[in-house]
Amino acid sequence: MKRILIVDDQQAICTMVRAMFEDNDDYRFAEAHDGVEAQALVDKESFDLVITDVIMPDCDGIELIMTLFRKHPDLKIIVISGGGRVRAEHYLNLAEKLGATCVFEKPLDPVKFRKTVEELLNEPSA
Repeated sequence: MKRILIVDDQQAICTMVRAMFEDNDDYRFAEAHDGVEAQALVDKESFDLVITDVIMPDCDGIELIMTLFRKHPDLKIIVISGGGRVRAEHYLNLAEKLGATCVFEKPLDPVKFRKTVEELLNEPSA
């Protein structure tokens, strides 16, 4: 059973990501709605993959990536962003430089996103 943490302050995004995998019983999901909540979950539980937004209240995705990478350098992280005051690609480029495994711009391409998640989760552990 692969454990995936979805971190997004928009419940609709969490629901959409879960729906992409509703036919796969090999994945178990947890949700957090900001980076603080996500850090607490990762400190308590083990995850195979974290999917996080960038722009969130309290602790944004960039800060979350830096913390997770420092504490769990082998954890696979997918960063998603629709942008904000600046274009999404700026956030996503920064996320890659900070250790994100993959990045995706919103709206997500469900076929490409699902394929990437499945490939990451089927890679041998480091």
